[in-house]
Amino acid sequence: MTDGESAFLETLAEADRVHFRHLALVRPQLPSEGQIHMLEGLARTLSSPPLLTLMARTPHWLAHWPILLGLAENEATPEAIRRDLEMVVSLFDQMREMDQAPAAEKADRSESVKMLYSQLSVGLKPVAKLLAKQVAKTVSATGTTQELPPLPPEHPDWEALAALPAALPEQPSALGLDRSDRLIRAKQTAQPVELLGFLVDPDADLRQSALQNPLVSEDLVCQALGLSREAEFFEEVYAEARWYFRDPVRDSLQESPGCPADLSRRVGLSGHLVAALDRGAPDRASLRRIVSLFTQLDESEYQFITYWAKRQSPQLLRVVKYFYDRLLRQRSGLSSALPERGEEGRWATLEERVFLATQATQEDLISQVLKDPDPQVFQLALENPALSARLLASTMPAFGQDRVETLAAHPSWPRDPLVAEALVHHPQLSEGSALRLLEQLPGMKHAIEILRDPRLPHLEVKRRALDSLRTLYLGMDVPDRITALRTSGGEIMRHLPQEVLQDEETLRRMVGDRQLDPGILLRLARNKLTPRAVLEQIASHPVLMAHAAIMSELLLNPKTPREASMRIWGLLSEAEQQQLLRSPHLPTTLRTLG
Repeated sequence: MTDGESAFLETLAEADRVHFRHLALVRPQLPSEGQIHMLEGLARTLSSPPLLTLMARTPHWLAHWPILLGLAENEATPEAIRRDLEMVVSLFDQMREMDQAPAAEKADRSESVKMLYSQLSVGLKPVAKLLAKQVAKTVSATGTTQELPPLPPEHPDWEALAALPAALPEQPSALGLDRSDRLIRAKQTAQPVELLGFLVDPDADLRQSALQNPLVSEDLVCQALGLSREAEFFEEVYAEARWYFRDPVRDSLQESPGCPADLSRRVGLSGHLVAALDRGAPDRASLRRIVSLFTQLDESEYQFITYWAKRQSPQLLRVVKYFYDRLLRQRSGLSSALPERGEEGRWATLEERVFLATQATQEDLISQVLKDPDPQVFQLALENPALSARLLASTMPAFGQDRVETLAAHPSWPRDPLVAEALVHHPQLSEGSALRLLEQLPGMKHAIEILRDPRLPHLEVKRRALDSLRTLYLGMDVPDRITALRTSGGEIMRHLPQEVLQDEETLRRMVGDRQLDPGILLRLARNKLTPRAVLEQIASHPVLMAHAAIMSELLLNPKTPREASMRIWGLLSEAEQQQLLRSPHLPTTLRTLG
């Protein structure tokens, strides 16, 4: 491994480093059929913008249509790159519609295709030409073209290739919107400054919507912590697992002037303890300091200390477990449920823990024995009649790999849908066990939740969930499809773009509803595969006037009919028009009007 690769690896999250090694290994050569399938799976499921940017800047990968389409449909792909790739998708969709159009419309459609091709970025024009030749005719006896983009060098500048593109021009301001529109805007805005404003807003619902925005980054959260004066916001960030374990976020929590004193003390105490454990205990005074810090540690901080110990000093896990169990015994009413003991404060014996595992009826006691370090106690607790599926599912995040596999092999518990769902979403469950449990999770909801979960590491599990979702959707009639699309908030459209967007009858009947969720209209207006007739129907929908984002996406979509685009353009204010004129994706006809 070169120094450049090593330096770039340090900038990636631990879960993304394995994927980067695969990409770096395959990149200098022509991919085989199996490697193309692997790259397609990564293009659809990766959630790391730098790695997706790296894939999008590898032209000989984009020459394979499934990889390009996967990058264009992945919402984690950076906005500027995704819009460029969507233009290529739209180009071929318009070419297909041009071939099927009546003779009187072919000339107009042809001009639209040429105009859209002229707006492609310089790097994507050769890719579009190559894909067009593959569709149009063969130029070799094997049926494949020989005009491939040049292969990249063996040791490229990974940081430059994975550098995120410049942000798109700012969208119109959210000022003047009512509260419901601001909630939607907080969840969907692509402007970092506007998103930062939502994060520090006094309204708790706005902050929660902003935290669900896929563009929220670690740097943005750290900035918001430094600016916020809302004590609840600090607790909200601290309560989310994706920020709880990050050192920069924890430093910002401790250093921010608005952070509650108790939370700052808890986080600071953990920092001192980690530093002391890292230095070790060369003398008796250091050992006493470590013991003192452990006795002051809050229960909520033990997850972070355990996470640190697993990565840095696995031999200290027994020490962390010792003090954590000691804390639990001090705070719980365990002594009242155990058999009488002559000596107060001593550890419970194995016999006493077995008694609890089989006889306890209180949920807090059952939860404790499920976390017992002895696997025999855990197996006995699984047979306790008082153990409910809800309690088992809520305790499951604390289980390790061995305990999760034991539960997955249990004869009865995996048959419960609630337990099976919690097991499938557990990040330490093996792929084979997860595939077996998929049979216990029928229905669209479970498939969508699996595809949505970024912690799920198994691509084959997600692929089978996608196949199940596709089979269920295609087996429905039109009213059921509309119900499924509306119930999922358009989430099915994200995972099955080809099946949903080529079903024009379903889309037209769904858009005809005047009470349709604006989020679904926004997805349809944005996607370059949406039929022209549906885009024209959206342009006349009554919801359009209240949502500038839908109007902007219609104008940026090159498939929107010209008459509808010109009508919408006249509804925008001068400031909104100027914002759109800065976008490189605005069609030429509207740019001429501007």
